[in-house]
Amino acid sequence: MSVLFSVTKWNEEPIDEQKTAFPINRVRAEYELEGDLLGKAWVEYLLYYLESNKEDGPLATARITGFLHFEGQYKGKTGTFTAAEKGIFDKGSLDSPGMIIKSTGGLQALTGSYQYDFIGETNKLILNFKDDE
Repeated sequence: MSVLFSVTKWNEEPIDEQKTAFPINRVRAEYELEGDLLGKAWVEYLLYYLESNKEDGPLATARITGFLHFEGQYKGKTGTFTAAEKGIFDKGSLDSPGMIIKSTGGLQALTGSYQYDFIGETNKLILNFKDDE
């Protein structure tokens, strides 16, 4: 099952511009999701650029670690979940699967994982969720 999402906000800044040997950027982003997941997600990432930098844009390569917090509905049930992500962005391809670490409200029984899929201008999350209620 997949869900479409759009990036509605992306704010990326270096952790410390003076430490060039520590090229880590902090990202705060927001996503709007449509489909079986309907709502908004807030993402906090740390990016470590590998032989590239932010200015390289889609040609950059960076290690990623972070958290995604979702608020909204899944299959008509309202609640939240937080997921941990870890992976790599490499020249336009993102391999940073997320694993749900906590769910609340109507989503309290929700567990599972997701991964990103980008096809042209389309952004998708491929879901592998279980809801044992």
